[in-house]
Amino acid sequence: MMLSDQPEIVTVVASPPPGTSGPTDNNFIDAALQTLATKNASANRVVRAASVRDLDIELGKILTDHFKGAIRLQIIGHSISGMLSLGASWIPDAEMVTRAFKFPHYVLDTNPSSLGLIAKYAGKISEVMLVGCNVGSASSFGYAVNGRTLTYTLAELLRCTVRGADDVVAPDEFDARGWYAPGEHRRRPKGWRWAESMPPVWTELGVDPVRGGRLKTTQSFELRAITRSLLPMFDVGAPREARRPIRISCKYIATEPPQSALPELHVETDRGPAELLCGGRYLRWGDTSYVVDQTPQLSAALIDLLWRADHDAPVSLASGER
Repeated sequence: MMLSDQPEIVTVVASPPPGTSGPTDNNFIDAALQTLATKNASANRVVRAASVRDLDIELGKILTDHFKGAIRLQIIGHSISGMLSLGASWIPDAEMVTRAFKFPHYVLDTNPSSLGLIAKYAGKISEVMLVGCNVGSASSFGYAVNGRTLTYTLAELLRCTVRGADDVVAPDEFDARGWYAPGEHRRRPKGWRWAESMPPVWTELGVDPVRGGRLKTTQSFELRAITRSLLPMFDVGAPREARRPIRISCKYIATEPPQSALPELHVETDRGPAELLCGGRYLRWGDTSYVVDQTPQLSAALIDLLWRADHDAPVSLASGER
C-alpha cells in the first residue's frame, strides 16, 4: 500500500522499549495492528512509539514545514483512567516507578515534562483520540488525574478536540479508515473541544447505550488491603491495609469481561486476591469479572485508603460496563 506524504490520520501504536528482554508479544496490541493492516486506508499512517519522546520523533517526521493542513491523531495502548501506556506495558513491575514516568516517558499522562515534548504540534493536529480501555473515564479511585483531566490538558495543550475511550476497547473496533469506532454496545468516547478565548467544552460522540441482558448475581467482598497499584502515587513497599474492611457489592457479572484492561489496583479480600479495573467499574476475582456497585461510601473509603497519611510503608506499585 502506498503511503501518503499528506496522511489525514496518524495512528501511533504502543511498542516495547529498546532493549526489552523476554517476550514482546501483546495480545491486544498485536491484534489491533492486524486489524489496522486489513484496512484499505492509505491516508492513515501507522507508526510505533515506546515513549512520548518517540511520539515526538514520529510526529516530527510527518509534520514538517512542508506539511499542509492538520492531521487527526490517535494513540493506541493499554491504559487506565487518565494514563495511556506506551512502552510501560513491557517494563517489569519492580522498575515501573524508576522508569515509566521519567524521560523518555513510557506513559502519556499529564506530566508537564512529557507534554512539553509535543507542545510544538499545537495547530497541526485537528483531533486526538486516545484508544485504550477507559482511558477517558471519569472514575479513578480518587487519584487527581482521571480521563477528564488528561483529555482536558491535551485539548488545552494541542488546541484541538481530544477524546478518550470510556469503555473496554476491543482490537477490532476501527472503521474502514482505521479510526476508533466503538461497538454499538459500548459507551461513547468522551473529552473536550478546544475553543478560542474560552475554556474547552465538554463533548461526547453520541449517546451511551442502555445496558441490558447482564447476568445477575449476588456477590460481596471485603477489601482488606491494597497490595499493588498502577497509580503513580507510591513507591514499591508494603501492602496498604484498610482501617476496617471495605465492603464491595456486585449485582451483575460482566457479560464481556475486560480481558485487555490493566488492573489499577491489586487487592486482598476475604475471598483471596482480586483486581479492580477500569476505574473501579469491575472487580476481577479468579476467572470472573463482576460489575461493582458504585456508591459514594465505596468511593470515600477507597480515597481514604489511598490518600491517608498514617502509613510508614508506601504501597507497592505494579501494572493494571457499568
